[in-house]
Amino acid sequence: MHEWAMSIGDERAYEQILGYLNFSSGAPDPRFLSSLDHIFELATPVAPAPLWRSVLEGLEQRLSHLSQHAAAFRDATQAAAVLRLVREVVLPGYVTFHQDLLFHQPDTALFNSLFVGRVCEAVLRQGGPWDDASRIASGAIQTLNDYVGHRPVATLENRRIEPYPHEWVRPVPLWIAGAGVAYGPYRQVVQQALRLLAETDEEILRAAYYDRDELEEIAFDPRAYDFDHPANKRPNYHFGQLDPHQINNRGFYTRYVVRQITLDALMSRLSSEPRLPQDQLVLEAAAVLAGTIIMSTGISGTGPDTHDSSVNLAALLPRIAAYRDAFYEHLLGRIGGAHGARLAREARQRHQPFGGARQHLNAALARWRAAQLEHVHLAAIFARMGFPEAAAAQADVVPAASARMLCQIDCRLTEGGLAVQQGDLE
Repeated sequence: MHEWAMSIGDERAYEQILGYLNFSSGAPDPRFLSSLDHIFELATPVAPAPLWRSVLEGLEQRLSHLSQHAAAFRDATQAAAVLRLVREVVLPGYVTFHQDLLFHQPDTALFNSLFVGRVCEAVLRQGGPWDDASRIASGAIQTLNDYVGHRPVATLENRRIEPYPHEWVRPVPLWIAGAGVAYGPYRQVVQQALRLLAETDEEILRAAYYDRDELEEIAFDPRAYDFDHPANKRPNYHFGQLDPHQINNRGFYTRYVVRQITLDALMSRLSSEPRLPQDQLVLEAAAVLAGTIIMSTGISGTGPDTHDSSVNLAALLPRIAAYRDAFYEHLLGRIGGAHGARLAREARQRHQPFGGARQHLNAALARWRAAQLEHVHLAAIFARMGFPEAAAAQADVVPAASARMLCQIDCRLTEGGLAVQQGDLE
């Protein structure tokens, strides 16, 4: 059983969630997502079950109670079926479907309140009969997998190359318009970043093509950042982008997807600087997150028609650097007291505003890049020497799927060569 405090507001949240699940056909409803996030914040996971499972089990218990005591829930067949499918079929099926791409992710990191809400919407859109679990799970996972991001591929004159089904993934929502910021480890930093952007001078935001009124979602990409991929070998890191596949009827991009590695690097400073006040570190992490968001929106533009084919990165960078510096300088001028004085000293020492947090981000990414290259090259050496277990141990340290695939290829080639030498092939 779940020992949760139950106020009138909590009761209403449960009824809102269960009413949506019982009567909706899957249309997005920010009130449903907000209520679900509220329940996630209230819930205490019952070990060893993760938080998402505890929440869904608690909702099932509450639905059973309401079906006996509330006329509106006398027939709760749909809600009961959806909760069961989400808990037992779709979420485990999503993990299985992406076992290569997301093998490094614990389900507690993937399945936050807003992600579970989006899964419920996807299940409802499949419609009944609710006992056809295979059809519903397959359709829901296909509906969820709607993001591939920056994927440069060769273009052939006689062939259109499309991403493979397993390359598509569902970014994990951090903020949804009308529902707020998801409960979890990133909440404080994301909330502060959105507040800072809301208070930023409109001229800077226009230069950055950032329009929060058109933005419907901010999410993070749960896939590993592959530093060894040709697209990621540029001097500048790919912090995030506006999703080119999410466009509203006014021609604006509506979803911003940030790299999880960016969030984790910013969050790591909160524990690596114990001598500084936590609220100051949160504000500085939020400032850098906001800065990286407007840098990448400047590259993406507001929609497909922002940049024509004559615009290249070399032409964009000076413009982006100008408004990025203006953003940090204006923000630094608004922070007073001891925190402002420390940041001013830091800016003089490091030759840039918020230099501590910004340089920590770049240093963390550089360390992770070096670690990936080290483990990948060691895996290749061990594989070619004929030590597949040692090679796999090195490759598994790297979350990128490509590293494990290359390691497996090298191991198979080595095993094949040894078999030929020993005459073991028939």
